[in-house]
Amino acid sequence: MCGPRKAILQQDLESDSALQQALTFIAVTFGIAFIAQIPILPAGQSTEKTFAIVAVVSALGFGLNVFLVILSWRIVGGKLTFKKVLIVTCYFSGVSTILFMTVSLIAMGAFKFIDPLLYQQMMSGSLDDPSGAFNSLGYKVFLVLSGVAMIAVYGWILWIWDAYRQLMQVDKRRSGIAFLLFTALSPLLILVQLLMYDTTLPPRTTPPLPDELMGEWQSTGPTDAIGVAGNGNVRIHLFAPQLRMIPNGEYKKDEFERHSANNPNCSVAVLRTELGWATVHGSLLVLSPFYGGETTADDCSGTRSHSSTKPAKAEYQYQIIQGPSGWQLHLSNRMGGVNFAPKNP
Repeated sequence: MCGPRKAILQQDLESDSALQQALTFIAVTFGIAFIAQIPILPAGQSTEKTFAIVAVVSALGFGLNVFLVILSWRIVGGKLTFKKVLIVTCYFSGVSTILFMTVSLIAMGAFKFIDPLLYQQMMSGSLDDPSGAFNSLGYKVFLVLSGVAMIAVYGWILWIWDAYRQLMQVDKRRSGIAFLLFTALSPLLILVQLLMYDTTLPPRTTPPLPDELMGEWQSTGPTDAIGVAGNGNVRIHLFAPQLRMIPNGEYKKDEFERHSANNPNCSVAVLRTELGWATVHGSLLVLSPFYGGETTADDCSGTRSHSSTKPAKAEYQYQIIQGPSGWQLHLSNRMGGVNFAPKNP
């Protein structure tokens, strides 16, 4: 059983069927790579339009990759046959694409599992302070695994590079120089592809929110309640929920409560956070969450835990009204209504 290098070189690289099979292979691998990315596409983007754009950008990127391979070998005097180089690069680039995508998806999955809130903020482009991401363990793991993905790709290229050497009919010294040239120039190729993605991908289609909703709002409702738990009373301090509306159409809602029993030094604090997209249709405000999380800090046992939640989509009739103490945001639905006041800075 021969390896991929010998298997490809043993083909009749001059035949039309060899070129057709190679182009089919690279097209299928690019398609698989895109399908694998569908679950992590930013909210609000059309899958069909994004696929068309990614296909064009991938084709251009592949063409640049072939050009870079030819340039590296031409500099060292390789005997070039464009058709053969194209066929071989189709197979080798297809494998490197799947390899890179596999490790990258593992990296993103680890990031989402360790720090789901930061992951969603970065994916939606709503992170206020990107430099703060470096304090996250999830982001650090993501960077490390992304580095592993790049090392794996360059390791694969190094392993199959001898196939190019045999195709170009050069010695190992010039082959090494060609590999160093390719490695030195390839970051420029990656940068060009990233710029193409950034300038061609469609923006999220969520319409902007009215200016009157912008900013941070704090509930003006009651904040205390008495409940019964076990054999004794539990006082629940419901700190006023906060709602933040961001100009790009995103919202963030925080609800905080503290449960305390007979012992004033023993309490349980619960913070519920919800992120999502907000849209307005006339006087109807629709909150569509894409992330929910609950963090619990137990002073009694000294433990802290975090879990993901699945908040439901909510619709409210909204009004901006003049209250006794100033302007207020009133939200109402069939469950009742709640008033918010602008949060003091």
